[in-house]
Amino acid sequence: MSDRGLFVVIEGGDRVGKSTQVRALAAALELSGVDHVITHEPGGTPVGNTLRDLLLDPESDLDDRCEALLYAADKAQHVSRVVLPALAAGQTVVSDRYVGSMLAYQGAGRRLNVDDLKAIAGWATGGLRPDLTVILDIEPAR
Repeated sequence: MSDRGLFVVIEGGDRVGKSTQVRALAAALELSGVDHVITHEPGGTPVGNTLRDLLLDPESDLDDRCEALLYAADKAQHVSRVVLPALAAGQTVVSDRYVGSMLAYQGAGRRLNVDDLKAIAGWATGGLRPDLTVILDIEPAR
């Protein structure tokens, strides 16, 4: 039996309540005495926060492929510095967004090749897959 923690991801479009659900799950884990880490992408690390600022800045004028690679860089840093250490310590990790968001936004949104994105994301994350992904498929809040 492994002592590795569980990796849970909450995915969905903008303003569908991902952060609300992450907070609710964190509260439930806290009440249950489950050691956990709450995180998000992009960001979640000092390097990731710098990348997030660049990615979300409307003045950045990023090429679509450059944008995808920056998201992949964020994932690499996030997984290596936050997710894997927490899982190795037996903690449950709950992340607001992960690879699914990259596939949706850069694949469907930017019309980049999804197979290329999967390969890049797989390399950036070392192939780490969540134990559970919850996709919120509802109308965004106004």
